[in-house]
Amino acid sequence: MIYAELSGYAIMAMGGFAAGAVFGRKLGLEAAGALHALESRLVAMEHRVVEPKMHSSSAAPAPDAHAAALTRLAGAIEKHAAAIDDHGAATVAAAVEGNAAASASVASK
Repeated sequence: MIYAELSGYAIMAMGGFAAGAVFGRKLGLEAAGALHALESRLVAMEHRVVEPKMHSSSAAPAPDAHAAALTRLAGAIEKHAAAIDDHGAATVAAAVEGNAAASASVASK
C-alpha cells in the first residue's frame, strides 16, 4: 500500500514537471517575443528622433568670424592678466606696508 502511494506521488511529480516544462517553455517564448517587439519599437522611435538631427545641414560659420572671436578672446585674456598683476602688486604693497608698520610699532616699544 505504501509503495502504491509513493508511486502515485512520483507519477504526479513527473506529470507536474512535464507540464511545467511545456508551459514554462511556452511562456518563455511568448515573453521573448514580447521583449523583441518592445525592442524593435524602441529602435524605431530612436531612429525617428536621432535621424533628423544627424542629417540636418547646418552651414559652418565663416572662418573670419572665428578669427575675430579669437582676437577678442586674446584681448580679454590680456586685460584679465593685467588686472591680476595689478591686484597682486597691490596685495604685496599692502603686505609690505603692514609689515613695516608692525616692525615700527615693535621697534618703538
